[in-house]
Amino acid sequence: MKKRGIGRPSTYAKIVEVLFRRGYVYEDKYKRVRPTRLGVMVYSYLKERYEKYVTEETTRRLEEIMDKVERGEEDYQATLRLLYEEIKSLMEEG
Repeated sequence: MKKRGIGRPSTYAKIVEVLFRRGYVYEDKYKRVRPTRLGVMVYSYLKERYEKYVTEETTRRLEEIMDKVERGEEDYQATLRLLYEEIKSLMEEG
């Protein structure tokens, strides 16, 4: 994640912890994190149904929006309304 410029350093450990806990990844003998069969299946399902929302670009866009809200450049309520409408539209399609 760090190499790809997504996520926040404060969240990396928590994200990896959740992936291990849910059985989506495991550590190989070389100490690399690898996907499990379940992890591949879940990712494939999400990509098939919600491809627009599981991309690195979408993650970057959301992080930029959050940064703007944090700096006071965007109103958090207006931002939440837009994101809500986007998610609602997605759920109506699915």
